[in-house]
Amino acid sequence: MAEYEFVFVVDGISLDDHDSVDALTESLDAVVSSSHGVTRVTVAGAGPDAVTAARSLVERLHATAPTMRLVRLDRELVGVSDIADLTGRTRQNVTQWTRGQRRDGVLFPAPEATVGRSSVWLWSEVNAWLRGIGLDDGELRPTRAEATEIDWVLQTTRKVELALVRHADSPDVRRVSTLLAAHARTTREFIHYLVKNPRVRDARGRYTVLVCSPGNEAVDVFRRLESFDHPVVLATVTNRIHALVMVDGEGGSGTPTELVPGMTLRDWLGMIALSPESEFTVAADGAPTKTATISARSPMDLVGA
Repeated sequence: MAEYEFVFVVDGISLDDHDSVDALTESLDAVVSSSHGVTRVTVAGAGPDAVTAARSLVERLHATAPTMRLVRLDRELVGVSDIADLTGRTRQNVTQWTRGQRRDGVLFPAPEATVGRSSVWLWSEVNAWLRGIGLDDGELRPTRAEATEIDWVLQTTRKVELALVRHADSPDVRRVSTLLAAHARTTREFIHYLVKNPRVRDARGRYTVLVCSPGNEAVDVFRRLESFDHPVVLATVTNRIHALVMVDGEGGSGTPTELVPGMTLRDWLGMIALSPESEFTVAADGAPTKTATISARSPMDLVGA
């Protein structure tokens, strides 16, 4: 088997996420870097071909850094100056190569694009051409066709594990639970939503989703949310599946709005829509004081129900 080098553009982590960076470095000997606001992970993987190696590597990357999303492969575009620096040759020498000098009858690769007035090339293709004259960097990289297939793999294989909690055993709740379980495997929009909200994960790394019917009592849902020891996603269905990340209130948005008996979850969602930054509370049982506050963040309509 051959070993290939991959440079993935990622999100969901940053250089300040020391736990994830350390885990990637120690487990996979990966290098995490950032430039112009783009985070990249450079890592090697072995396989009979680049696509097979990438498939295996993607699973290991997800297991090592669960909050990280692999967006695409970095195509690593290079210009004449870059090629000169990487090979130790002069710009004039490189320009001669690009203008048609043959290497064992093989023309220099065609440019990938033009930036300003300068041409740029795929480093993977240039490096393969340089291999014929002993000036490559010793690394194997995916071909253009393999990179395209790997990008497709990245868009279709990312899945997350849900901890689905049903607030009530009603047809609405069962139906939404089934749909969400499917979307966690196949719907990129929902997967990205969860990955970007890692705080809703439980101790096993599962994304906690409380599924309710819009007709459920708002106070009962509030108390159920209050029972979790971490933020959770609240999901229900109106004309679409609707999701909110419910977090402890921070006390910075004025007096919390009290939810009272008789209000439904649909009523509560309407209040949130009118005042997205509001915090909510309910009266403590048998006492005039209030319990903890809860506020909604990251609203999202997922898919047609």
